[in-house]
Amino acid sequence: MKMPLFSASKAQYFSYDKSSENTKKSFVSTTLCLSSCENPNKRKMNSNDDTKVSCRPSDDKSTNEERKIKRMRNLSNQEKAEEEWYGVSTELTLFKDPWIIKKELTNSDLGQLSRLLLHTGPIEDHIIKYLNKDDKNNIQEGLGITVDVYDHDTDSTFELILKKWTTLNSYVLNGGWRMYFIRRRGLRKGDQIGLFWDRFASRLHFRVLSRASTEVFVDEKNPN
Repeated sequence: MKMPLFSASKAQYFSYDKSSENTKKSFVSTTLCLSSCENPNKRKMNSNDDTKVSCRPSDDKSTNEERKIKRMRNLSNQEKAEEEWYGVSTELTLFKDPWIIKKELTNSDLGQLSRLLLHTGPIEDHIIKYLNKDDKNNIQEGLGITVDVYDHDTDSTFELILKKWTTLNSYVLNGGWRMYFIRRRGLRKGDQIGLFWDRFASRLHFRVLSRASTEVFVDEKNPN
């Protein structure tokens, strides 16, 4: 004789053996579970195990990294422009290089003119557009403005002058460039530097990204 005991998640039966003087009770479990492709004879049944269900299609062969990329939020150009203006970002990216303005130093940057020559496009897109009206006018008229330049490598700040060089239609940093950066940091031709503008602190950030390879002179007559 079997007496069913029902619950929301599983059904259990108690079996009674009348052939014995003392009623013997045996337990039979009919717990519902998801089956797998493995051999059921090798599967241990445990009613206390939590059943894990995956909603991913069985034919999805994407890697974990690829699935993470698919879940990233994509912003429209208008949303990106608004967030850039307010200095925030809700777009997930794998990596964003902060050193937007990069330059490999030339002899002109290291000469007696004591100025760092910068291309027009990056300066206007990443610095000029965030300045107030008076500062913009002073730069365009060639008067320039004083800016704090923070050196990430040495944790130090120096004042330089940012102005427009109208004859070359470019921008320059001078007023201490040679003393505070060329000599102090030992900059030379071929070194790559990076810059970016912090519009909240209104200062320029500087870092030496890479050094030029050292050319070793070998005297063939006396190699030692």
